[in-house]
Amino acid sequence: MHQVLEVCGSRFRFIENGSTVFECRCGYGRNGFSSDKREGDGKTPLGSFEIESAFGFETPVKCALPFRKIGADSWWSGEKEDYNSWVENPGGKRSMPGSEHLADYPTEYRFGFVIGYNTKSPEWGRGSAIFLHCKAARKWSTSGCISLPKARISELLARLLPGAIIKIASPCK
Repeated sequence: MHQVLEVCGSRFRFIENGSTVFECRCGYGRNGFSSDKREGDGKTPLGSFEIESAFGFETPVKCALPFRKIGADSWWSGEKEDYNSWVENPGGKRSMPGSEHLADYPTEYRFGFVIGYNTKSPEWGRGSAIFLHCKAARKWSTSGCISLPKARISELLARLLPGAIIKIASPCK
């Protein structure tokens, strides 16, 4: 099965085997898009990336992707040694400057997906924690991620298979 998630500005489309399953509005980086993404720039990276895994605060009923449950000690690292990866930091014993404490975002990260941007051989400072996640309560914009309504994220959790790709483009063609 061929699955593509297409982001074009604030338009999101889920395409399966060449047919559109759904289309909806999406949020993206508060400072737009970039082909030269940098840590903290508030921009969403342009390009095609694999959807690597899913995560959230509760285990979904159905999910074919690798899934990790967020706990009190779950972080997404901004540190050089384990940059742009999930880290468990029991009891906060380790200082995690520039890292994101995943449990601080119960609305946005109720469920989400890791976008394979700068994850295979991460280059420090090139940008981290690029996710497809639930929309915040009062805003569409993100710090560089893509946001969707929770119902659409739930639908993707139940349908996405390993090998799904997200294509992020702006301006739209």
